[in-house]
Amino acid sequence: MKKGQSHPASALSQKLLADGLLSLLEQKPFREITIKELCSHSDIARRTFYRHFSSVEDVMAYVVSHIIENFNKHMLQVQKEAYPAILASWKDYASLLELLNKNNLAHLIFIPYMQSLPGLPWLFPPGSFLDSFPDSFLRETPEGGEDMEVLNCRLSYHSGGLWSVLTYWCVNGCSQPAEKLAQILCGML
Repeated sequence: MKKGQSHPASALSQKLLADGLLSLLEQKPFREITIKELCSHSDIARRTFYRHFSSVEDVMAYVVSHIIENFNKHMLQVQKEAYPAILASWKDYASLLELLNKNNLAHLIFIPYMQSLPGLPWLFPPGSFLDSFPDSFLRETPEGGEDMEVLNCRLSYHSGGLWSVLTYWCVNGCSQPAEKLAQILCGML
């Protein structure tokens, strides 16, 4: 095994715990899930759990990090048709978003989602607020100053609205076709 690679058994243990957490989350509130219960449900020894995580919250952070990583990979592959691509990338996680909302945990995924957006500037179609900023403002620079702050504020505002629509869509079973919802969103810009 090369340096920097994780051991396959470690990756499997982490995946089993993550899947076990999501399964338990469908049955009971997040705050009621214990490490002992998660280990039992996942068929993982507590010692193995503590080798990878220190709390149930850490397992959820692991789940969220993989979702955001998959979102970024998907968006890097697509790089066009921003709204349909965003909706398509989140559709697989609709039930998880619904569970997170139900448990008042949507912020666990919303914050990393927002933090990932500046690295994906093509998400915002021509004519959106990003057009008023030169490309240099889309990259973090030490001297970013007030313009970078304005950009980040506008990006936060825009992505927050997009997140609310996405959450509404997921909570309602993704019943609206993604393309139709994307047309509505583009029409609002």
